[in-house]
Amino acid sequence: MIKGCHKSIVFLKNTGSELFEEAYFIVKPGANVASKEDIVYQATQLANGLCKQEHKLPKKRTRLLFFLLGCLVGFGIMLLLHFIFI
Repeated sequence: MIKGCHKSIVFLKNTGSELFEEAYFIVKPGANVASKEDIVYQATQLANGLCKQEHKLPKKRTRLLFFLLGCLVGFGIMLLLHFIFI
């Protein structure tokens, strides 16, 4: 239990997200905010932005994966031909 500590918390319920039902945001102490509506708006944008991000592999990682898969298939074909003809 923490005593003597004051935190401002923004609680969003029914975010409209497929992933999140509720979200809690802890506001930095001394944050310069014009109004409470600004805080709620930014928290909502953050929650919605997290839901809409797609999880894709970076292009470099995908290229490396296909290269290694091609090497493995090529090695398998060469090994098969080796056993067939020798």
